[in-house]
Amino acid sequence: MFKPTQKGHKVSHYIVEQIRDAILTGEFKPGDRLASERELIDQFQVSKASMREALRVLEGMGLIETRKGTGGGIFAAEVNMNTTVHSLTNFLHFKNVSVGDITMLRYFLEPQLAQIAASKVSENDIRILGTMTDDEVNAPPAKDQRGIGFHYYIARFSENPLLILLMDFVESLLADLKIKLNPGPEFFHEVEQDHYRIIECFKRRDGVAVKKEMADHVLRVGGFLAKLAGSVPFYPSEFQSVGCSLNKQALVSRSLVNNHNQSLPVIAEQTLQDLGVLLKRVDNGDLYFVKFNNESEIH
Repeated sequence: MFKPTQKGHKVSHYIVEQIRDAILTGEFKPGDRLASERELIDQFQVSKASMREALRVLEGMGLIETRKGTGGGIFAAEVNMNTTVHSLTNFLHFKNVSVGDITMLRYFLEPQLAQIAASKVSENDIRILGTMTDDEVNAPPAKDQRGIGFHYYIARFSENPLLILLMDFVESLLADLKIKLNPGPEFFHEVEQDHYRIIECFKRRDGVAVKKEMADHVLRVGGFLAKLAGSVPFYPSEFQSVGCSLNKQALVSRSLVNNHNQSLPVIAEQTLQDLGVLLKRVDNGDLYFVKFNNESEIH
């Protein structure tokens, strides 16, 4: 079944690689018995210490489970989302992930997810999102997981396991961050108001408006938490300006000549403001009021 270890490889790493590959390629399905510990030692021709080290790693990865007694042995396990999220969190623990890093990922991910959800949410989904918002804001500080359910629930409408996993991971990071920084009632009040604005967009099935509201919400949360952490927040305008040499009039023209189904992105709004342009959206439509610093106006 498995091949003996080869020279030049760390023994436990070689065992982990072979068993992991066999499980991930479907050679073993969840619940299938691989072998007993003794049988695996004979197949790999390694010591008991090396085998047990490898099995500990595989258990930590959520790939196997060990059962004792009659009919026991090493069995392939079904990798669940919690195991994967914990593994990612452990990996990034030493990578100095900042609030700005998290905000950037959220900024490019969540507005799109909210727009997808806008065309799919039911009245019952909207009620659930409202209940989640109330529960998150009123949760005891000692059990602070506020904000997790709301955003993860929205991600589910994408029906994309990769996007759902990313959101579960991001929200796990945010939950730990909130516990560490303890942002206080003002922060959670702002989150509540943002969530209700997003819910109102869902009620109207307005994908353009909800995309903008979610982007604004992500930036507000990121800015607040970065200030508490004493770190640099994520600035979309700085990211947008890389390699960009548009003049003021060209940027306004490009921003306003737009598909009627598209919202002017927050990133463009911020860039226009940096160029000295006041930009205001009229209601939830695609009409914008633009005012230059020299008081000239266009409609």
